[in-house]
Amino acid sequence: MRHFLTVLVTLAVLMTAGCVEEPAPAATVTATPVTTAPAAAPDTPASTPTPAPEAVAFISGIQCAVGDRSEAAYHCNGIVRIPKGAYEDVQVIAMYDDNNTFRSGSVPLGGNEPVMKPFVIFPDIKYQGKTPSYFVRLDGMFCPVVSGAAMSNMPVPDAVKNH
Repeated sequence: MRHFLTVLVTLAVLMTAGCVEEPAPAATVTATPVTTAPAAAPDTPASTPTPAPEAVAFISGIQCAVGDRSEAAYHCNGIVRIPKGAYEDVQVIAMYDDNNTFRSGSVPLGGNEPVMKPFVIFPDIKYQGKTPSYFVRLDGMFCPVVSGAAMSNMPVPDAVKNH
């Protein structure tokens, strides 16, 4: 039996001898210092974020009609109000779908003046029954009216600014 065990161990060694691989000799590694340059900053200037829209005026009570006690022209009456500050030149502008604009008279608001005043616009009679887009001009700043609030920092069509 001893002979059988010796043969068995010899066979096992012979069979597994081809399966074992000697490790490769260790490669010599020399560390080379790597120099990295900082990434160049782009030449574009940092952009300034656009300020959020803010309600700077309010219009309300707009009613358009032909004639009343004083005139027989088509007109739109309403009230313009500022919540804070003072403006020397406040004007309400109505712009219709064909980019025609009609303006109220210019009034001062705030400061020593009242913060709320009536306005009147006289559109052409052909616009009767049509709803315009409204804008408020405050000392040269044009503000579109959204749900009764004139909002600063929003886009304004050229037809409103260039009239």
